[in-house]
Amino acid sequence: MLWSSTSSIQIVFDISVGVIVSLFIYVLVIWIPDQRKRSRIRRNLTYQYDAFKEACVQIFFSALKQPYDSELVGRLKDRSFFRQYFKEQVSGDQNRWDVVLNGLNKSLVKELVLELEILRTEVNYALTVIDIDDQESFAFLKQLTQILYRSRNWTNDYDDIKELSRFMWSVHTGWSWAQGYTEKDIIAEMISKI
Repeated sequence: MLWSSTSSIQIVFDISVGVIVSLFIYVLVIWIPDQRKRSRIRRNLTYQYDAFKEACVQIFFSALKQPYDSELVGRLKDRSFFRQYFKEQVSGDQNRWDVVLNGLNKSLVKELVLELEILRTEVNYALTVIDIDDQESFAFLKQLTQILYRSRNWTNDYDDIKELSRFMWSVHTGWSWAQGYTEKDIIAEMISKI
């Protein structure tokens, strides 16, 4: 009888040690590298999104035919300042955003489309290499890639400029038809959830 209770204890001990060792190996070999990879991709995508917004603002200044400095470009990443700056009247019936839209020639639209393509490639990469647990973030980023994919055919035709204008205004100011102006950057928020 003593032998069977000792061997039962030994079996329970061996199984417990096996589970603990397996868990330790899982954390060490799978979970930690996955978290590092996820964090690295999130940081990179955040950086790429920030670079995208900065490049777009520089293109907007080219459309304005106006010099700019890096401090102003940095300040224009703020949604409310962007809205205030580009809604400012510069002539009797035009605000600064109207002047940007009128100044978008074929070359500048091509530059904007290129920036949109770069962002789409980065978002696609993130969606491909990591498993995004947050369903809302996953669905939003998939929808964003579809919008960005459609943008590759935008030109400086009137209808395309209207569509480009709506998208860029939404990205830079937080405008949405459903909620109006929001102070949060929904794209940055969804990137932070991956």
